[in-house]
Amino acid sequence: MDPAPLPPDTDRPAYTAPIRGIAVASVALGFFSMVVFWWKPFGGLLASTGLVLGLVSLAIGNRGGLRGENLALAGTGICAFSLSVITAVYFALNFVQWGFTPW
Repeated sequence: MDPAPLPPDTDRPAYTAPIRGIAVASVALGFFSMVVFWWKPFGGLLASTGLVLGLVSLAIGNRGGLRGENLALAGTGICAFSLSVITAVYFALNFVQWGFTPW
């Protein structure tokens, strides 16, 4: 008789620590981009990078948290919000300071 199959190993996370770190980096970049939103090229670059990392993490199915938290979705939301605020501030500053009109 064949022995009973072993249950799946549920103690280990589905992804390694560096892969889970992509989702965590998205959250961290989103928060830091909100802190430096006024710093013209740097804040937008941080938010854009965090958004790309969050979307990549969502695309590969990486949630990021050890207990099932969806850090990739949280990071994507934070970065999208921060990027929208940064874009609005940049357009307003261009209009007020230099008379630039986007239309």
